[in-house]
Amino acid sequence: MDSTIKRALEFGYRAICLTVDRAAYGRRERDLAKGHRPTVHVGHASETFQAAFNWDDVDRIRSYVNVPLILKGISTAEDAEIGVARGVDCIYVSNHGGRQLDHSQGTISALPEIVAAVGGRAEIIVDGGILRGTDVLKALALGATAVGIGRLQGIALGAGGEGAVVRMFEIVEDEIVRAMALLGVTKLAELNPHYLTSVEPLARTWLESAFPLMREGYGAPASEIRELSLALPGDVLAQRVKTRNS
Repeated sequence: MDSTIKRALEFGYRAICLTVDRAAYGRRERDLAKGHRPTVHVGHASETFQAAFNWDDVDRIRSYVNVPLILKGISTAEDAEIGVARGVDCIYVSNHGGRQLDHSQGTISALPEIVAAVGGRAEIIVDGGILRGTDVLKALALGATAVGIGRLQGIALGAGGEGAVVRMFEIVEDEIVRAMALLGVTKLAELNPHYLTSVEPLARTWLESAFPLMREGYGAPASEIRELSLALPGDVLAQRVKTRNS
């Protein structure tokens, strides 16, 4: 790890980000269903090399890294406090898109207590479900310095390459500007938690929500899955796939 970081510094990287929520690799059923083998598993007989990383490693890396040091995967105020006390420059609130620890708290829910614990001593980035300009404003209102929108970039890139990524940013920017105007603010710094309120989720919970692969139709022909997923609710789709597979 140290040799890789030092090479990055030699090549002029402007920050070092350490991912700290992978003591084990989450059971990602979509990857298993697709037969995908993550690069983290290639060349390693076990996952103990991930679990071995600890706060002493953070101290060692901090001692020679002269650029901002980021910890990605923080989800509690306690870990944020430890990180800041050890000289970390940025706390990155993330749960790997919910793909690591099943039923873990959403990042937007964890953000307020982490902001309070950091108390302005470090910058805070948050990701997870940032899909619209209003999502960006929610995160900033709760105290984030910036947001990560990797999923949007991946979707746009897959849909239309570089031009689509640029267009995606234009759409998000337009959504941000319009939402700010409707909120009555002219600067991002004017946002605060008073602009938000908590509500119960509006989405319907499907019977098979704990087993998303059923709803997504793994095992049926790809053409039928696409057609059914657009036309049928999850319970009907699951029954159609079950019938075909039987």
